[in-house]
Amino acid sequence: MSAWRTAEVLTAEEVLARSVADADKAMREAAKLRYPQREPSAEDVRRVMQFAKSNEASPELQALQRRIAGGYLSWRQVLMGEAADDRGVKAALEADRETLAALCRGEERRVEPPKPKRRDDDEPMTFTEDAW
Repeated sequence: MSAWRTAEVLTAEEVLARSVADADKAMREAAKLRYPQREPSAEDVRRVMQFAKSNEASPELQALQRRIAGGYLSWRQVLMGEAADDRGVKAALEADRETLAALCRGEERRVEPPKPKRRDDDEPMTFTEDAW
């Protein structure tokens, strides 16, 4: 019954089976790197929420924060990858991936105080020759 399977066909089947197994292994390893192995701590969630509410966050992450505040999702679902198929979650993660990863590793976001804006009635601090 398998007489039609020549040596080339058997070799091709072997190569295909190995390729599929390698691809499955690579997908499992990539999933481990993409999502944390542990449940996000309350402190992780606090840091992410604080950043998402800041002006430094991307508009996509701010929109996701509003959706979470509205009860549509939770930060746990987002950080564990359970909501990875959601278009808004994908956009937010792509926009702020490095910052979110750092926050989940426990790194605090350094927030620089805003510089005071110059008002029109402020006097210049230095005078040049043409200012006289």
